[in-house]
Amino acid sequence: MSETPEYNDIPHVETKKERLVYPTPWFDFYYDETIRTDGQPGNYSWARIHSGNGGVMVVPVTPSGQYLLIRIYRYPVKKYMWEFPAGMIEDGESAVESGSRELEEETGVTAESTVLLGSQTPISGFIGDTFYTVLAHLPEIEPGGITPQLNEGIVDAKLVNRQEIVAMAASQEIEDGVTLMCLARYWAYLELKAGETGGEA
Repeated sequence: MSETPEYNDIPHVETKKERLVYPTPWFDFYYDETIRTDGQPGNYSWARIHSGNGGVMVVPVTPSGQYLLIRIYRYPVKKYMWEFPAGMIEDGESAVESGSRELEEETGVTAESTVLLGSQTPISGFIGDTFYTVLAHLPEIEPGGITPQLNEGIVDAKLVNRQEIVAMAASQEIEDGVTLMCLARYWAYLELKAGETGGEA
């Protein structure tokens, strides 16, 4: 995508030398030499997924409007978080294929159909990757039909309705930023779809 024309003459940070300082199998960390907006030399720290494929998060919804959430331990914040299933896209996978795989691995539930809702950059000042949002249409399931992936730190899963997930977001019981972003993208999708059909979201 080209830059917005009216911003072309405004200085922005430019790369002088890209410096990979710490590669890992999952993320690569950079400390680049840059030219700042005032023309002076500077540095910029950022990271990207090692594979370069980006990531995906699935918004799993049943026909009755139940959302499937997982509870997973997140090491950087040292606590359990309620999230939607997510993961990194593997080589040769599309975002939809990756989302379907992650959903099944993390919950044991198979989507009946999927829709790519769009993409976004969760932390554009630090992460240089695209993350995709995939809507997964689930069959009606019971809590006993969900199998959390314990070896990945997923200790629980539950189905919640729209009122309950709104309450979880408002009370910060859901704190994960990507989950909140993907939920907003899904609701925007519903609003646009309702506008096209003249119905309600």
